[in-house]
Amino acid sequence: MASPYILSPITDDEFDKLLLDHHQKLLVVIFTTAWCKNCKRLAGAIEQMAEDLSKISTFVHIDVDELLQTVKRYNVTSTPTFALFRGPVFQTSITAALLPKQPTPEQSDDQLLGWVSNMTKGFAAQWNASYSKITDHLAFSPTPTEKQIAEGLTKVGFKTVIGMESKQNPGEYLAKEGDLWKEHGITFISYPIKSADEITLQDFDEVLQLIENQAGPILLHSEIGQVAAIFVFAAVAKQNARKASEIPTWASELGFDFEGLGRLTQKMTAWIEK
Repeated sequence: MASPYILSPITDDEFDKLLLDHHQKLLVVIFTTAWCKNCKRLAGAIEQMAEDLSKISTFVHIDVDELLQTVKRYNVTSTPTFALFRGPVFQTSITAALLPKQPTPEQSDDQLLGWVSNMTKGFAAQWNASYSKITDHLAFSPTPTEKQIAEGLTKVGFKTVIGMESKQNPGEYLAKEGDLWKEHGITFISYPIKSADEITLQDFDEVLQLIENQAGPILLHSEIGQVAAIFVFAAVAKQNARKASEIPTWASELGFDFEGLGRLTQKMTAWIEK
């Protein structure tokens, strides 16, 4: 991929050095081959995404036929595969085959690239300790670190925090986090969402009830912020009688992209419209 925004290491050692040298930014690594038709179809969109996200990430192109040790180390078995790294630390990866099947290749491409974009923005936001305020009463964020809580978020003015569990942030962390919030007089509630796939319409009912019964402003957080965002937008839509079809445009105006969220968005829509 010939782009000033995409690095292309030609040896395994060069890639390892690149991981160490770029530890201040998220790395989005694309594993492709010269003969991969899907890779060729996505090339232009990937180059544009690399430019669009250049302030928060660095894109890296890996030819799986050249960097064999790297491919083996990260168990890359299909192309294109997208992987996210924080310096040398692998974070997550995705291929089109792991996402819900779409009717056309173009829709599959949009879903895959939407996932990559959302994950990149989500991880970057987590490291920058940012949060997104949707109304005066509700905000969402990625799961904060202890340092982010102590040095920033406790000073924002939140009265209640709802932490949503995931496999990456188990209950032990949330229990410890609760103590940190309580030290600052902020109510902390742990709501056990195990994964996006396990969310039910009842979860939306229960979270809305929590929101309506707690003092605001309220912060909802989840691993990279996407699950929390879905619940916040759903709650605000329900409270203000907004149609589900309006949410993607409304969210986009606030800087949040629903592309790539698939079934989670479908569940939100079903709950709002029931």
